[in-house]
Amino acid sequence: MKSLISLIVLAALTAGLSGQGAKRRFPSSSDLNPLRGYVNITELGGGPGLAVTSVPYSKYYFGLTTVNGYQINQYLIAGAGLGFHLYNEGWLLPLYASGRFTYPIHGSKISPYANGDAGILISFGNSGDDNRLFVNPVLGARYTISPVMAADLGIGIFTQKLPGAKRDSFLNFRSGIVFIPKR
Repeated sequence: MKSLISLIVLAALTAGLSGQGAKRRFPSSSDLNPLRGYVNITELGGGPGLAVTSVPYSKYYFGLTTVNGYQINQYLIAGAGLGFHLYNEGWLLPLYASGRFTYPIHGSKISPYANGDAGILISFGNSGDDNRLFVNPVLGARYTISPVMAADLGIGIFTQKLPGAKRDSFLNFRSGIVFIPKR
């Protein structure tokens, strides 16, 4: 009789524990935080110049940028960026608006994204005569490290234009960290 009671108690405990686990939905470790709020994207980027590379600031560039913004939903991020670009002729400071569309693939640590940046490259020499406008569309993939952090890798075309001059373009490679803190 004692063994029958022990078996019933054990079965009841097992059923109760498995029932509790079934009621809760734990987020997958591959899902990056989908909630609205602050986002930081910090990236290293750079690449070789395309076509004409004999004019100043056109042979290559290398830089570090950071975007502080807002995640509107799990697909869209908008923000403002600031950075430092080193060129063959000197350095420029990018100040820009950034937008990113990510298509999260639930259950997968890898999700594709499309990013677009547009702004101004500020020159601190020659009384600002070398300030340039730029656009930088990028396609890439994001790899989720944890629910609040992901690594990204992308490729695009970085195009800059000095007013009254031809534009310069670069094959652009970017890699960085996306940080979306818990709310």
